[in-house]
Amino acid sequence: MVKELSEIFGVDFSEEPAAISGLPFFMVNGRSFCRLSAGGVSFLLVSLSEEDRFGVVALEKQMVRYMDAAGLPVAFVFPHLTRSQRDSLLSRKIPFIAMPEQMYLPFLGVFLSNRFNNPALRKVECLTPSAQLLFLFFLYRKKGEYSLKKEAADALGLTRTSITRASRELHSLHLIREEEFGKETRMWAASEGRAYLDMALPYLTNPVFQVQTIEKTNAFAGLPMAGESALSACSMLNPPAVPVAAIFRQDTRLENARVIDDKWEPEAKPLQVELWRYDPLLFAIEGRVDPVSLMLSLRNIPDERVESELAQYMEELQW
Repeated sequence: MVKELSEIFGVDFSEEPAAISGLPFFMVNGRSFCRLSAGGVSFLLVSLSEEDRFGVVALEKQMVRYMDAAGLPVAFVFPHLTRSQRDSLLSRKIPFIAMPEQMYLPFLGVFLSNRFNNPALRKVECLTPSAQLLFLFFLYRKKGEYSLKKEAADALGLTRTSITRASRELHSLHLIREEEFGKETRMWAASEGRAYLDMALPYLTNPVFQVQTIEKTNAFAGLPMAGESALSACSMLNPPAVPVAAIFRQDTRLENARVIDDKWEPEAKPLQVELWRYDPLLFAIEGRVDPVSLMLSLRNIPDERVESELAQYMEELQW
C-alpha cells in the first residue's frame, strides 16, 4: 500500500508499527495499526478486517478515541466500500482509504473515483487458484480440524490479502465456516470427504495453465507425476510414451528449460510438463499430483480409456 500511495500522491510515504493501548477490546480486536508519514505529516492508519461490522456514527466516535490515544490524525482502511458508505464517510469528514481508487486524507490529499470495487458482491462462477488451493487444504485436512487464516496462508505460501480473498470466495459458496477468535479468524470445512468435493465440484477448474514438452534434465528431477503418467501409476492405464509431470507456472527452473519437438529431436529425452496455476507439490502424494487436481486436469479429455480408469480411480478413493 505504501508504494501505491507514494505513486498516487507524489510523495514518499514511510511506515512503522504503532502500539495502541488503553482502548476497549472491540476497538483493537481484528484491527491492525501503523503510523504513516509523508510530506511532514504523520497519521495513524487503522485497518479494518473483512469481518468488521462498522457504522459511520460508531466510526466517528472511535476516530476521536484513536486520535486521543495516538496523538495523531486517523484514517481508516477498508477492504472495499460501496458508494453510499463512501459518501457517508465524506459527509462526516472521516479520513479513509479503500484501495485502489478511494482515498480521502484531508490532511494530505484526496483521490476519489466513481468506480467501486466490492468483491464481496461478485458472483462466484469458478474458484480462483488461491481459493481452489484453500479448498484443497480443507479437503485433505483432518476431519473437523479448524485452521487460522495465518496458518493456512503460511502453509499455502499465500499473502494475507490472498488468503482473505480466497476465504471470502469459499464462504460465499458456503464451503467454509468462519468464527472470530481473539484477533484471529478460525475456518472450518463445511463438510468432509466426497460430500465436500461434490459441494465444490461445479466451481473447481483445471489447474493446468499450459503444457510444454521440454528436454528432461536433472533440474526437473522430483517433479510429481501428472496427467496420464499419474493415472497409469494407480490404475490399469498404460503409461504414455512421453512422461508427464507437473510444475508451478512460476517455478524459476522454467526460465532455463529448453522446449523441444520430440518428433524432430528423436535423441532428446522429452518430458511433458503441465504448468499449474498453483504449486502441485503442496498436496502431492507418493510422487503423484493430488487426486482431485488430477481428476480436474483429465476430466475433459475425450478418451474412453482415460475416462473409465479415472472414474474407477475416483470411486475407489478412501475419504
